[in-house]
Amino acid sequence: MGKIKYLFQCLFRMNFGRMFKTIRGVAKDNKKLTIGVFFDVLWCGLRYGAGYVDYRIFDFVKLSGKRRATFVTRGINNEFIRKLNNREDYYKFEDKSVFNTLFAEFVGRKWWSLSAGEVFTEFCENDVIVKPISAICGQGIVKIPVSQIGREDYDRIVEEVIVQHEAVAALHPQSVNTIRFMTIVDFNEVHVMFRALRVGSGGSVVDNFNAGGMFVLLDEDGVIISDAINKNTDMFVKHPDSGVAFKGYGIPFFREAEVMIQEAAMVVPGVRYVSWDVAVTPTGPVLVEGNHNPGYDLLQSKVYLMDNEYGRLPDFRQVVAQATQSETV
Repeated sequence: MGKIKYLFQCLFRMNFGRMFKTIRGVAKDNKKLTIGVFFDVLWCGLRYGAGYVDYRIFDFVKLSGKRRATFVTRGINNEFIRKLNNREDYYKFEDKSVFNTLFAEFVGRKWWSLSAGEVFTEFCENDVIVKPISAICGQGIVKIPVSQIGREDYDRIVEEVIVQHEAVAALHPQSVNTIRFMTIVDFNEVHVMFRALRVGSGGSVVDNFNAGGMFVLLDEDGVIISDAINKNTDMFVKHPDSGVAFKGYGIPFFREAEVMIQEAAMVVPGVRYVSWDVAVTPTGPVLVEGNHNPGYDLLQSKVYLMDNEYGRLPDFRQVVAQATQSETV
């Protein structure tokens, strides 16, 4: 009954225009009948908790049921969030000013809350980053001269611009290109479940996947081990703007960054499943943000599937089972 309820909830909130566009695209690319793909998408929603975006990103049209069953899908990811994260603590991640205060030792830059009416004359005529208090997916984030800030923008925070390490900036200098970590806290142990690098493109000041950015997979030493992919599943051997080749490119201060997020993961005990974004400056890593609703779309995308037959669900099930047994959620 739980899966049926979840399917109907998804249908109720569905953007049907976008869904049918996706289905038609998948059918055309794979020379399938649209009606067949449509019913297969519905079946995957019921059987695996997969949305139509999951179906496209994870290439379910080509996978057997045995392989589909190994994927972390939207429904399963939501299950993990419910088990590991306390809704009453969500605001500590959603409100940028609260987050920067709680994680001050890791933020590593000056910031001011416009809602508090604070003065930030220290910036003088410098450019600053202005973020909505509850920004998600890079939406509404701009880089502007401090003189252009309107005092009526009381739902925003102002941050000092992060100066990133030249090796990271070389990929796309207009954006702060961040390391994405995903962690699960099992009592007092932090499991790093995923490592990637997000990179901006097209001159954008943000690197978010949903804002035109792309990502590459990293190994445990911070070396890029895949081509890049964007939200449209386009693949890139080199960055389309800078021309820098991805595979084999190393990220400085990677080990320090991983140690930092392991410490950060223990700050809010009520939220144990988090994705973190870390920037690398000339002197070391700084924390950009954390998300209590971790995006799972990067986990098993096309660049992951090129070298793997199965998804990440078995790994996640094992760690989540340990975490829920070691401490009451």
